Amino acid sequence: MDTLFYLSKLILSLIVGVIFGKIVSKKICAKVAKLQNPNLFVLLFFMGVNTGAIEGILTKLNTIGAQAFIVAISNIIGTTVIAFIASLVIERKDKLVIDSGGTLKIKTANITVSDVNKILGSEISVEGEKLLKRHRLTRIINIIREPLMLVSVILLGLLLKVFTPAFDWFKPSLITYLLYVLLFFSGVGLINSNLKIKEVFDSPWLLLLPLWTIIGTYLGALIIPLLTPYTIREALGLSSGFGWYSLSGIMITDLGYPMLGSISFLSNVFRESLTFFLVPFLAKFGNRMYYSAVCSGGATTMDVTLPLISTHFGASTMVPSMYHGVVLTILVPFLIPLFF
Repeated sequence: MDTLFYLSKLILSLIVGVIFGKIVSKKICAKVAKLQNPNLFVLLFFMGVNTGAIEGILTKLNTIGAQAFIVAISNIIGTTVIAFIASLVIERKDKLVIDSGGTLKIKTANITVSDVNKILGSEISVEGEKLLKRHRLTRIINIIREPLMLVSVILLGLLLKVFTPAFDWFKPSLITYLLYVLLFFSGVGLINSNLKIKEVFDSPWLLLLPLWTIIGTYLGALIIPLLTPYTIREALGLSSGFGWYSLSGIMITDLGYPMLGSISFLSNVFRESLTFFLVPFLAKFGNRMYYSAVCSGGATTMDVTLPLISTHFGASTMVPSMYHGVVLTILVPFLIPLFF
């Protein structure tokens, strides 16, 4: 009963955000949606403070990182395998990605020095080669910058709690209220994203994308108890963030499991980061790998990993990728409380 009450408050926060985004002007909606990031940083900081209250937490950080990586790898393996099997079955019955003009021939966009040489018909200059290398380095920095910033915010809160008395006043209930605010902003953000669901229905198979992600993630989670001390139920709960690290870790912490909350946060950060490297690799094997690519990204395909996926699998994948991310984003607040 307590779980249902807690869940209803979370869902209500999300719905209120959606309604607010519907009734206000687009300009106001966009401005309010931008408040999500500042609220997120505050929330994660206090999540770090809450984690810092765990006795002997500093000695457990290595273990937390290793277990989080196991969770992420297990989830991605399960998801990519199930999504690939689904794509093979569907490929026999229908085309994977449909454009308004027919079947879209998806091409990859992994530009290398040799590719440029072929296009230009001559050797690229030394300056041009340096420019390409600098571009790749910039992309890598952009990939890891945000996760590093978020992890740093949590560590700052944790260290201030452990080494100073500055947050002796802190009460875990503060995280709950900040979580409601975060979900409100998430609801506004969903409206601000202008997702056109109608386009997804042009290819009914794409409606099942979130299902493959959920099935694959949970099947992969069955590996976790074999490599960690956690039960199957805890493993499923840890995996239920589907890449949405900013919510999953906070929710689990708020439910009274700060250690598992930290593991969930890091595992979903790892999942997002690994997706950035996995998508270009999968794209080399053709459009049938779109399912595995988008499902590995989980909830992040509505925003963070969307440009990467559309770049490597074609512009027509943007709407189904956003749809996939939005559905998982909506489901996360429902699923996590079921396991704790």
